[in-house]
Amino acid sequence: MITSLAEEVEMGKGRDIIFYALAYILGDVLWQVLLPSPVIPALIILAALLAAAVFFCIAVLGGKYPAEAPSCLLMLCFGLLGAAGAVAGGIPRETLAVFHKAASLKMNVSSLLDGLTADGNTNEVAIAKALAIGDKSLVDSALRNQYKASGAMHLLALSGLHVGVVYTFLNTLLAFLGNSVPAKAIRKTLVLCSLWTFAMISGLSSSICRAVIMITVYEIGGFIGAGRNMLHSLAVSALLICLFNPDAPFGIGFQLSYSAVLGIYFIYPKLKALLDYRSLVLGYIWNTLCLSISCQAVTAPLAFLYFGTFPKYFMVTNLLAIPLSSAAMWLLPITIAARNIPFIGVPGGMILLGILKTLNQVISIIASL
Repeated sequence: MITSLAEEVEMGKGRDIIFYALAYILGDVLWQVLLPSPVIPALIILAALLAAAVFFCIAVLGGKYPAEAPSCLLMLCFGLLGAAGAVAGGIPRETLAVFHKAASLKMNVSSLLDGLTADGNTNEVAIAKALAIGDKSLVDSALRNQYKASGAMHLLALSGLHVGVVYTFLNTLLAFLGNSVPAKAIRKTLVLCSLWTFAMISGLSSSICRAVIMITVYEIGGFIGAGRNMLHSLAVSALLICLFNPDAPFGIGFQLSYSAVLGIYFIYPKLKALLDYRSLVLGYIWNTLCLSISCQAVTAPLAFLYFGTFPKYFMVTNLLAIPLSSAAMWLLPITIAARNIPFIGVPGGMILLGILKTLNQVISIIASL
């Protein structure tokens, strides 16, 4: 999945859409920054900045200039479209029936998760809701501060990590279908439909939509022979999110989410290649550490800027907390589906609550260090 940018630029796969998405987002951001200025001067400055950015991107990143570079005119058009989108204000969520349906599904799943509540399990149910649907309303301030201090706050905010867990779970669950062309088509269809269902019950949050759109583009591109391109998928997801919500680039969630993926793309392969391992346990530990460092390397400055803190034990936290939270996420749909089945529903719920309790205890210990 992760290849070098140089190889993809050389092959020309997904390069143009990356530049066009960047131009659109740049136009969106610049217009909103320049909005207090008078309209005509703002337009002149915007056009000049867009033109400078276009030529910079093409000259520095576009390969052999100008023959293989993306169209300057199209990039400028995308930039101006981004500015127009900022002026229009995007598409209000409340006008689309799909968002009302998503909110309804989220409430229904929340009610089902309330059924897990037992004496002394309030914190566990709160974490279950955060992991399943991104509802942090039941997480009290003390528990929230522990997750923040330990560097595990990303577990409570639905993101690409959670989508990745669901994606891995679904592919593992459907592996029995085989690898024939029809089997792959069925598996990919089931996986993508399930991921979009997960996005719906989470309320179609921007971070979840970003990850699901990215995987959708990635999987469809691979299936139709267009090639799997991580940056291409990332660019398409950013472009679509900004079409609906021009304010998205200013959100901390958007910035952290895309920064983390870029960190994984550029840094993770280099770190992973530093150690040659054969043990599965060592491989898991090394991969987790590499992923943690890759994400933190690019998100830490943003986190410090916005929150003024930096988790010292983030690597320990990820080594211990990610397997527990992943196991909980795998068990959540099974527990909900089997809640009324004798001898399965109750034991399943007890196991799930036990995992969540262990997760909270681990977080508490790390936060106290």
